[in-house]
Amino acid sequence: KAEFNSHPHLKGTVAMARAADPDSAGSQFYICLDTASFLDGKYTVFGQVAEGQDVVDKIRRGDKMLKVYIK
Repeated sequence: KAEFNSHPHLKGTVAMARAADPDSAGSQFYICLDTASFLDGKYTVFGQVAEGQDVVDKIRRGDKMLKVYIK
């Protein structure tokens, strides 16, 4: 079941990706590259990039993430 919250989609926000069905979120997530207030209240926000936003800003389509550390 979707767990929407009131956290805003600011630059560096980490949230659950989903299909059109609000209850379809699985293992995919996204990181906002800029403020995206049109997503507020429609997706489950669960984190914020704490350090390394400069690295996030360099990610390009097709890049592969080899390691992710979540604290």
